[in-house]
Amino acid sequence: MQFIKYELKRIFVKPSTYIVLFVIPVLFVLIGGIFFNSLASSNLKVGVYSEDKSPLSKFTVGVVMSLFRGGTIQYVGKDYLELLKKGELHAVVVIPNGFTNGLFTGRQTEIKYIPSPVDTQLSAAAYLVFQKMFEDLSGGPFFNPKVLQQMYTSSSVPAPKLVTENDLDFDRVFAPSLILLITMFVALMIGASTFVGDKETKFIRVISVGKARFSQYFLSKFLVTVAISCISGLVAYLVFLPSDMSVSVNDVLVLILFTSLFHSALGIFVSSLSRNYLISNLLGTALSILLIFSSGILTSISSLPRFVRNMLNFVPIYNSVYLLRLEQLFGAGSVNMQMFLKNSAVITTLTCGFLIVSFLVVKRETTPR
Repeated sequence: MQFIKYELKRIFVKPSTYIVLFVIPVLFVLIGGIFFNSLASSNLKVGVYSEDKSPLSKFTVGVVMSLFRGGTIQYVGKDYLELLKKGELHAVVVIPNGFTNGLFTGRQTEIKYIPSPVDTQLSAAAYLVFQKMFEDLSGGPFFNPKVLQQMYTSSSVPAPKLVTENDLDFDRVFAPSLILLITMFVALMIGASTFVGDKETKFIRVISVGKARFSQYFLSKFLVTVAISCISGLVAYLVFLPSDMSVSVNDVLVLILFTSLFHSALGIFVSSLSRNYLISNLLGTALSILLIFSSGILTSISSLPRFVRNMLNFVPIYNSVYLLRLEQLFGAGSVNMQMFLKNSAVITTLTCGFLIVSFLVVKRETTPR
């Protein structure tokens, strides 16, 4: 019983304990609530672009479009790719040339479905809904142009088959994102515990009187954290490799490295400010969950307030996931060098900033007083 009293006194005598127990959870709930509220306010926005310019096609598509009055489905122009990249549309349905003629002749027709890289989870959900709807309507009167003109019912007209660009399978859309999230989580959690143990055992004070240089000590901590998190990312990549993610191997490896560098530095920054394992673990876990929200995998980014979306442009995990999705959905040519260099510059700047601050903080603790 005495040990329990001593342990409770030791913990609650520190002001930081109350910050960890009360302030951080409240902040986490408030910030997390912003992201989760975006799910409730999400409105699916699907654009329709017709390459079939014949009068009969305009009439047929116009009749079908007239059935949707809620703003979910809308006409778009040739700039629909830019709208998808900005997240203003969750998906675009492209009606190809000869679509109406195919319906009249009773042939199997196809409609191209192009998802957005911003809220891919909503795009995937919409794709599955449309695909099932088309399957259920196949053979019925809905897609029979004679019904649209003469209310004539026939069971011989198949519904259009919904296809994606480059035969994209949504089952593997999220694989690259998960690879980066695993790398991020490992780097952050390991980094958050780097200096805490040395502080608690007073080993960090030994560095100041030993022969080892502090810069070597600090650099070894950082490099080990980077190496372990990179290995975890590579293992995750090898696990997903058979699924054919439609992403360049070099691009995945580079983004794994950048993800590891930044989040290792962030974890070390947390460790440099933490006095014990309790604080470092809670801060590391809270940051990990918050960054998962920010990545755009679980939440609708386009429905967040504009100032939050502008802030996400400086969050490396969001930018890295976005670049992978761009390449996966639109091909390697969609990721230009300017976008990649901008992401690299943000990561490099933040990584150096966290490392410099961490170095100075830990260095001060090793300096004899």
